[in-house]
Amino acid sequence: MINYGSKKAQANSELYAEILQKIVTGEFKPGRKLVEDELAQLFNVSRTPIREVLFKLEEVGLVERVPNQGARVAAFTPDDVEEIYDVRKALECLSVRSAVANIKLNDLLEIEQGLNELNSLKPPAKLKRHAEIDMQLHGLIISRSSNRRLIAYLGKLSLLIHSFRLFGSKSEHHLRATIEEHLGIVRALLRRDAEVAERLLGEHIDAAKRRIIDLFCQPKEAGELLAFVSEQRKGRN
Repeated sequence: MINYGSKKAQANSELYAEILQKIVTGEFKPGRKLVEDELAQLFNVSRTPIREVLFKLEEVGLVERVPNQGARVAAFTPDDVEEIYDVRKALECLSVRSAVANIKLNDLLEIEQGLNELNSLKPPAKLKRHAEIDMQLHGLIISRSSNRRLIAYLGKLSLLIHSFRLFGSKSEHHLRATIEEHLGIVRALLRRDAEVAERLLGEHIDAAKRRIIDLFCQPKEAGELLAFVSEQRKGRN
């Protein structure tokens, strides 16, 4: 899994999210050539992070490389979102079965406390903190599965899922629902109840999938997220 705690990883995840939103909103249309120099100028970064992000997008099928033509945007539809989340659900539910007995109670209590404290925060701090806890919980479940291949497969999706997390939790209504879903999962893990934890995790990922597909069909809201990510980048410069 990607360590979003490092400055480089944070910057790359924000850049990834910005390019993803341009693909989702149709600003970067299928077939558009993705020239590293042009993108570096557009996002005010060097070519190196652009190259790294394009490689990550290629891994998940959002970018394709054509011989003698370079990288270009691949077609991306709500059906692709559904497939990605179905794969994520299968792998994470498999993870939680193995992880439930291996996760330390102190780690779970820390996450539960963090989720409960979110109500005292206001946007955008609430959204940012929730994204951190979201990654912490799912990362904990995956890493404690001790299945190196499963961890590697989910690692390839991690940047994409991280961007979708921001996308799907932007509205207050969605954020409240996601917090309750996470609390249910954490409490099942605290009880060492693998069956309930797996069921709640599956339902949570299905709900996230529906939220993303709904937002995918509303380009205006996708554009608002792009603006949010851009503001986050400016705040760190």
